[in-house]
Amino acid sequence: MAMASTLRAFPKEKVIIQTELAGKLYGTLPYFIGKAISEIPQTIFFNSLFGFLVSGLTGLNTTVKKLRRFLGLNSLHGLTAQSAGLVIGAISPNSDTALALFPAFMVLNIIFDGKNIAEENIPRLLRWVPKVGLIRWGFEGLCLNEFEGLDFDVSGPRRGPVARNGEEALSRFGLEGKNLGDVVKAQAIITTTCWFLSFVGLSLTRQRFQLMALPAEGEENELEKQEVNAEKFMKKTE
Repeated sequence: MAMASTLRAFPKEKVIIQTELAGKLYGTLPYFIGKAISEIPQTIFFNSLFGFLVSGLTGLNTTVKKLRRFLGLNSLHGLTAQSAGLVIGAISPNSDTALALFPAFMVLNIIFDGKNIAEENIPRLLRWVPKVGLIRWGFEGLCLNEFEGLDFDVSGPRRGPVARNGEEALSRFGLEGKNLGDVVKAQAIITTTCWFLSFVGLSLTRQRFQLMALPAEGEENELEKQEVNAEKFMKKTE
């Protein structure tokens, strides 16, 4: 959702700022830094509100520590997705092109989310894709936060293997030995890289405008004559 809203708004915003950048009202770097910083509070607020409602309605672990981490991971995931949307929006000439690239980007994230395809089955040339996958890191962080330290009730008749605690459940997702620090670090790197690429893309796609120079003295007199002749012609026609 954060990425989709950015893709709809950012290309339209670029049309407005292009003339202001050409007029040297401000530079590309100050504009982009201001935009990135100004959207952080809004993203954190709405993602925290969303996470607070979801955690209560779905019966997740609502201890203070777990809830605080859950809201923080949701906010970080939203910022990362938004930064990825800025990259696509920065290189797209309009919002239609940006929205057309959105499904392809999301499909890659879904395929290489760490669950659909095992890492050892991914071709070597594509093994870098899961490392920058937005869904992969978001899912991994939320799983670690929810399952770590849990003990399950395994009494009663059961069929098949049973996970007795959260660590065994995480191992079934291939997340044994993982920690939240790696998740936060990975998403912070992705966000920073996307911001940098967005700035580069915005700078390279910046429109150039022809500056109008003042006419020379002879040309200025000629323009005055043309204006006088045009006024006479208008009076005659009236």
